[in-house]
Amino acid sequence: MPTTTVATPVPTPPPEHTGSLPAVTSGSSWAGTPRERAIGRWSARALLVLTVVYSADFVVGFAALGNLHDPLPDPYLAIGEALILVMAPILVALMLAIHACAPNKAKTFTQVALGWMLAAAAFTTTVHVVELSVARHVDPASFPGYRFIFDFQWPSLLYAVDVVAWDVFFGLALLFAVPAFRRRSDTAVRLGLIASGSLCLLGLIGPLTNAIAWRSIGIFGYTLVFAATCVPLARAFRSDADDERASLSRTEQAKARTTRRSHHAVASGDPTGARRP
Repeated sequence: MPTTTVATPVPTPPPEHTGSLPAVTSGSSWAGTPRERAIGRWSARALLVLTVVYSADFVVGFAALGNLHDPLPDPYLAIGEALILVMAPILVALMLAIHACAPNKAKTFTQVALGWMLAAAAFTTTVHVVELSVARHVDPASFPGYRFIFDFQWPSLLYAVDVVAWDVFFGLALLFAVPAFRRRSDTAVRLGLIASGSLCLLGLIGPLTNAIAWRSIGIFGYTLVFAATCVPLARAFRSDADDERASLSRTEQAKARTTRRSHHAVASGDPTGARRP
């Protein structure tokens, strides 16, 4: 009777441990290329400086004016408008970097945030280009209704458009960007974005109730609170691999300190490391 020989499978050895962790591909990890993270980091730093200069310009301008009721005069208003024109594309670059580096689970929200930021930048750029190039070359005395179109004193058409840009679009952009910062180390960024975006939206109370002084809530949100948020925001543009390398570096430094203490103890004749009285 013929017999059939069945080959015995040879067990394969388990893969050797290489000492490195597998790549993290979960939808909650911080992504983005080094260049994208650098764009986000430097955009946040630039916005911090520009926002502080913008706020200082308004403080000095109103101090020179002597009251908070009249519109800010030139050259302070012109300087503020020029700073906004510089800030607008940087704000878009910052939000683009946030969208590129956001975890996969948050990209739907950051895409919406990018759209709101594009709208905010487009609206405020249009307003201030018109103010700098058209409004200053029109004689208010020969243009009936000039104040209600060009003047930055409520009520005014261009003023209302700028309120929409900063209190609505900018505020919504910050709030929709919050889900991108899911790491424990990003707590300050989350709280800052929520606070700044919420204050911007609350600033709408002023125009809607014709009590324009209440708009100071929104101004506080998109100037001082946002500037403070840019500090942890710049630090947030690092990858999970960067965090891991930093953690390993700290661990290696701790081991090196322990080794040095041990060698010192042996050299001094005290192998236990304990000090004799």
